[in-house]
This record gives sequence, C-alpha cells and structure tokens, in this order.
Amino acid sequence: MKTSMFTRLSRITLLLIMFGYSVAKAQDCAYWPAPCPHADEITNATDFVNRGQDNHVLPQEIAMESNVRNALTDILQKMIRAKHWSMYELNESSYDRPNSFIAYTQWEATPYEKRPPHAYEICYIIIVNKDSLKTWGDWYKNGLQAQSNQVVSDMKSDMSAQNNDQQLKAYMDSAQYYTQLRIAYMQNHNAQYTRDLQSGNKKATQAYEKKVAWYSGRTDEFIKKYQDLANGLSANSTNSYQDLQKQQIINTDRFANASLILVHFAVNVSQAGTGATDGDQKCFIPQRKLSVPGAFYAGLLHNPNELDNHSYDVGEADFTYPNPSNIATVLWGKWLPKRDSYNYMRSAFSAVPADNDLTSLKKLKCDTVQNMVMHLEGRPDYIQEVLKGVDIAALQKLVTVSQ
Repeated sequence: MKTSMFTRLSRITLLLIMFGYSVAKAQDCAYWPAPCPHADEITNATDFVNRGQDNHVLPQEIAMESNVRNALTDILQKMIRAKHWSMYELNESSYDRPNSFIAYTQWEATPYEKRPPHAYEICYIIIVNKDSLKTWGDWYKNGLQAQSNQVVSDMKSDMSAQNNDQQLKAYMDSAQYYTQLRIAYMQNHNAQYTRDLQSGNKKATQAYEKKVAWYSGRTDEFIKKYQDLANGLSANSTNSYQDLQKQQIINTDRFANASLILVHFAVNVSQAGTGATDGDQKCFIPQRKLSVPGAFYAGLLHNPNELDNHSYDVGEADFTYPNPSNIATVLWGKWLPKRDSYNYMRSAFSAVPADNDLTSLKKLKCDTVQNMVMHLEGRPDYIQEVLKGVDIAALQKLVTVSQ
C-alpha cells in the first residue's frame, strides 16, 4: 500500500510536469490560449487536387465547398469588422463519403447525378475581447503555473513527512509482519491442508482457514491505520491539487466565454444535435427558443453537464467544444417535424431512400445545399450579439429549400 500511495503522488507530479510542458508548447500558437487552428486538417480540406485524385471527390462538390466557405467567411468578416472583433478559421472537413459503410470502390463509381447530398463542415473562432484573451494567457502562464508549482511543493513536503513518520513506519512494519506470518503458516501447513480437503476433514480445514483469515485481518487492520494516517499526512497536497483542478475549470470557462465565440456550420447533414448529451447519449433540449428569421428552429441550451478540464479542448477531428457551458443551435432548410429517440433533428432527405442511395437519379444534385446547421458556443449575450449582427438573409440564401 505504501508503494501504491507514492505511485499515485508520482503520477500527479508527472501530470503537473506535463502540464508545464503543454503550456510552453501551446504558446507556439498566436491565438493561445484560445484553440489553435488545425492547420493540417484545413490544408487537407483545401487540397482539391489530391482529394480529387485519391478520394474521387467531384469538381461540383469541391465547388460547393468553396462557395460555402467563401460565403460564410465573407458574412462573418462583414459582421466582425462592424464590431471591431477578429476571427480565424479553426477547422474544416474533407469528408468524401456519406458514411463509412459504403466501400470506396462503390462510392468512386457513383456518378454526379446519383450521389447523395455532399456534407461539409467548417468552424471559426471569433475573438470578441482581446483584453480578456490576454488576461487568460497571463493567468495561464503565471497564476495557474504558480499554483501548480505550489502543488508540487506540497507533494514533496507531504512525501517527506510520510517518509519520516515513525508511526507510519510502524504500521507498515506490522502489516508486513502479519503478512509474513500468514505466508509462513500457509507454506508450513499447505500439504496437511490439501490432505484434509481430500479426506473431507472439515474441522481441520476450517481451523486452517480461520487462522489464515486471522492473519489477513491483522494485516488489513494495520494497512487501514497506515492509510488513514498517510491520507492525513498528504492532506495539503491533496487539497491543493483539488483546488488547482477546480480553479482551472472555473477560470477556463470564465475566460473562454469572456473572450471567444465558436461558430460552427454544417451543411447537408442527416442529423443535427444540440451540442450536449446526457448519460444515455440523448441530446438535451434547449431551454430557450431564439428568434432567428427564416430558421426552421433556433434554441439556446445552458449545458447541465458538469464542466471538466477538457470542456474547451477542440481535437483534430472536432468542430465544437466537447462540453461548453452554453450552446445555440440554428437550423435552416427542410427537417422532419419530430426529433428522434435521442432528441436529434433529422433532415428531410434522410427519410427518403431515393435521396440517399447510390442508384437513383437525384432531384437535387449532391452539390446543392439542402440544409445548414449553425452552432454558436460561448456567453449567451455574445451569442445573441452574433445572431443580431450577422446577415441572416445571406445565410438563408445559401440553402435551397424547394424540391
């Protein structure tokens, strides 16, 4: 048990060392501590030559992506210039099949006239307050780093106290003593115990097992005393580490919401969630409806899930935060009137087999934008400000709703 406790502390110390390393590496990004642009993914998405050769994405699909990207970027740029904000692209998709269950050979052989709607995603980070972003970085480099250094210092002090505590040593010595007695007793009586089992001598076997259990009980008793005392001796480092985690979660949420708005667009998707799910993977229903002209649906969700240290990380394959405090969802185009059993909204074309197979001629070709989802993640007042400032009519015009 002594080894396992020191191993636990050593792992925490290693995490803190890695934390310090990650701070240094993250500063390579000019937007740090905001999520850094996924340069490789954006490059892959805009490498139209290789995508056409390797994945057989069609020129019409590439043109659709370019038109949507340029239009969305122009719409957002016009809005942020009026507000004196800044913006950068965070990530972009290069999906070239409707789903992974379709073999590439089958997909490549599907002509333009028969291809299902071509899906596309892109997301941006809008910096709404540069001063808050700078304060966030200063806290990360100074306040949080100083607090993590204090945790390491507390751990070293607690471990030194444990190493020098004579009562702790006595408890461990006693636990080891009774463990050794149990092992010796079992070794000395194992042959007889085996014979008693074979002959059905229950009185003898029960006496043996009772003795072994007594030794084990004494060992457990001293281990429990050791654990209780050791936990008390490590209270400073345990409390400071827990406080470090708590402050990191609280401040990251506060600074991210004060500094940034993440804006994610997805077109021609079969389903749309609301940005957060419960333990059964069901989407939470937004608590508040939003007024967005021409939208099929618009709502604001305050995420009931508990925040964690990775709530505002954005992985290479991601387009939204994994667990933000607030998410707005806006849908344009044609959608089914009812949510599915997991509370996802389903596109109208997902319910028409001929619109999704690889054999039917499509009324609306694959490069037609049939629906669009907009997610905004950040502080509710900034979300409202984006929705009021952006050209909603221009966004609506990107979507073809007639059949």
